[in-house]
Amino acid sequence: MLLNPLTFHAPTSLSEAVRLMAELEHVRLHAGGTFLLNQLKLLKRNGARTPDHVITLQHIAELRGISLDRDGLRIGAMTTIAEIFDHPLVAEHLPVLKTVCRNISTQPIRNMATIGGNLTCRYTWTEMPAVSLGLRASLHFVDTAMNETAVDPQEFFAGQAKTDKLLTAVRFPLIADRRCAYRRAKKSQFVDIPMLSLIISAGRGKASLEDCRVAVNNCVEFAQRDAALEEFLNTTPAGPDLPAAALDHLTGEIYAKRGSDYKTHLFRLYLREAIEELINDE
Repeated sequence: MLLNPLTFHAPTSLSEAVRLMAELEHVRLHAGGTFLLNQLKLLKRNGARTPDHVITLQHIAELRGISLDRDGLRIGAMTTIAEIFDHPLVAEHLPVLKTVCRNISTQPIRNMATIGGNLTCRYTWTEMPAVSLGLRASLHFVDTAMNETAVDPQEFFAGQAKTDKLLTAVRFPLIADRRCAYRRAKKSQFVDIPMLSLIISAGRGKASLEDCRVAVNNCVEFAQRDAALEEFLNTTPAGPDLPAAALDHLTGEIYAKRGSDYKTHLFRLYLREAIEELINDE
């Protein structure tokens, strides 16, 4: 048997799922399943404890779908990566998110994996954490009393993505005249796991980039912002020398964390390319 015995629950409403979370012990949530099932197999092989209960969120319509309102683009936590990629609202209002989705693994995985699972699985190398930081998203959770809380991704990932709540949606604000540049390098040609990824978003002022947000995933730690680089980009004229000069104003430990010379070189190359893309994007 590949898995230890467990009880599998399939609620059809958010309230039912939350009730099960409150009543049961040793529970894991099942979103797309691309991470969870492999992890349970690994835990069994290593002789570690596995959950007594798994609650699938697959049948909860409230957790699916993409909509647009005055607060931005709302994506339900159980919306798959493929659905995000194909959705016209994403293509129209947040095309960088479409680019990110296209670069996640393979089509069979994208058909199963969900944005909520990608954000909360607690693997440090997934793509959506840096994207949620770079695009100023908010993560919406409900607790066992059905109270909703909006959480800044920076706070969530600084806490090692630990939560006893259920992620219901991700909301991306739509900011006028904002440009984004995204870069990703996979670990090998055989296994499509990112070695690094980064996203930079900024407004374009008359003389400089404005209100920059730089989010980096070194795939060793959870995604984080480079505050030093943000400050430099926000205060320096956006001339042709800016991309090269910016490389002297990085928060170094982010990029050097368990990084090879090749990985460090790629970070510098991609940062320079991304900044060039932003200042040349008219």
